[in-house]
Amino acid sequence: MHKNKLVVLGLIFFYSISNILADAEGFGIKFKNCETVYFNRFFQTVMPGNTVEFNVEAENQENIEVYAEKGNIKKMGGGKWIYTAPENSGDDQLAISNKVSNQSIVITIFVLAPLNKMKGEYLNGYRIGLYPDEGYKGQSKYKKPEGLIEVTGENKDIFITPHFQLKQFLCKQESEWPKYLLLNPKLLVKLEFLISELHKEKVNVKTLFIMSGYRTPYYNKSIGNVKNSRHVYGDAADIYVDENNDGVIDDLNKDNKHTMSDAEVLHEIVSRYDNDPDYEHLMGGLGKYNKNSAHTFFIHVDTRGYKARW
Repeated sequence: MHKNKLVVLGLIFFYSISNILADAEGFGIKFKNCETVYFNRFFQTVMPGNTVEFNVEAENQENIEVYAEKGNIKKMGGGKWIYTAPENSGDDQLAISNKVSNQSIVITIFVLAPLNKMKGEYLNGYRIGLYPDEGYKGQSKYKKPEGLIEVTGENKDIFITPHFQLKQFLCKQESEWPKYLLLNPKLLVKLEFLISELHKEKVNVKTLFIMSGYRTPYYNKSIGNVKNSRHVYGDAADIYVDENNDGVIDDLNKDNKHTMSDAEVLHEIVSRYDNDPDYEHLMGGLGKYNKNSAHTFFIHVDTRGYKARW
């Protein structure tokens, strides 16, 4: 077997049998569309045959090694690397490691399924619906996507960041595999920061319950939601903490009740980040919702680029 594949598979196996740590100490990865991340798991998306540029931020660059399972890797110098994706959609794995310290990061590269291959409202049998050809008010945040992540029975369980799996963000509509979704890395960074703050407040949480992540235009319309919902553009999530999986928000403020006050714990943390100039690039919408017969208390969070409150 090729050395690259052995290295990548070895790291994936390691993370599958060990507790996932939040940080990869010693170095970080900087992508153009996101800040420097220090997670030991992360992801990026790219169209078939296109490139992803990234910088490995480390003191001793000569100790850094990068391997790709399927795509091609080119070292440019000064910590800069260029990944070239395969010509077919699917998922690839990058292993970035320090050969001296043995510290490693695994990056999942999702090679997108092009939307220009849709037949009517369907992509490989999965109903997407139709994105507007022109973005809302000409904003780039509402630009029609070129492609979507293909989710299969084989890759749905991939950890795309330390605390979140790909399947958590799937649209709720019923369908066979493959399914498709749009997901912005910035949203995952924001959610990971939220978990980090909960840990600082002594809240033992392994993940967040994603009540609603991506929505296809078809599904979004079918539930009567607003046309330009950020869920349709892959950078929004409706969330709450539910460690015991009982469908009720956990008692985050330790008052022995399950109320809006628990959702407000999450709301306050996100609001704090949105008001911090250092995290302006993650700014977005924030709303809180009361419980009803269908769901518990929860908050909406997104990274639309400007504040919106409700």
